[in-house]
Amino acid sequence: MISRININIADVRAEPRFQSERTSQALFNETVEVLDEKDGYLKAKSRDGYIGWIASRFTSEKIENQSEKTYLVTSNLAVGFASPDINSARIVYLPYGCRLYGEEEGEFLRLLTERYGEIYVPLSEAVGLTSPIEPRRPDRSILIAEAEKFLSAPYLWGGRSFFGIDCSGFVQTIMRRFGWELPRDTKDQIGCGTEVERESIQYGHLLFFPRHVVLATSNVEFIHSSSGNGGVAYNSLDRKSPAYSEYFYKEFKTARRIFE
Repeated sequence: MISRININIADVRAEPRFQSERTSQALFNETVEVLDEKDGYLKAKSRDGYIGWIASRFTSEKIENQSEKTYLVTSNLAVGFASPDINSARIVYLPYGCRLYGEEEGEFLRLLTERYGEIYVPLSEAVGLTSPIEPRRPDRSILIAEAEKFLSAPYLWGGRSFFGIDCSGFVQTIMRRFGWELPRDTKDQIGCGTEVERESIQYGHLLFFPRHVVLATSNVEFIHSSSGNGGVAYNSLDRKSPAYSEYFYKEFKTARRIFE
């Protein structure tokens, strides 16, 4: 059975109970394969193969109509308003990367949702997709612009949105924007792509440290979500940089190239 996430962000837990560890999150309109059900939770498999438990009340068996055009949220948090007016009540915040299905109405996208009713999302906070995103190599400026949308987002173990995001969730989210599907966890991401030497690091490469992954923005600079920085921020391997981190300089493990 396939179910859809009907809330803006649903926690994915290690076990079917509220007190269990949050291991990931599922975002609005994502579909999951239901493997089991227990105590009000669904054991669900996401499109990246990740398996965990989601409260059944945050899912729906009704799949949104796949309209001729799909929209993708590209702002860190897109506002869903009560009417096509930015001065109207704010009903919900929809995370970066959510897919939306609706009809354009002026400068807004009109959505009929099960949980939030009728909402209006500014078209400036989403882009239209006419087909699946094909994997591509983005220009450096474009990659950095997307990654920087998460600057100052707090660190959250298992998080996948601007409300809170962890290192592997951040990397997965940004790479997915350009059509590259990565596993959810660092331990699996380290096996993706092709290994490159430290001296050959370029923008877009993934750099790995003990239980941590970052996104390179140059041969020495990188952006990442870490508890030490309190969230998404820059660090550097250049000793002359004010963002230099001796820890990351010494603890570097490997670098991987995802796109050519």
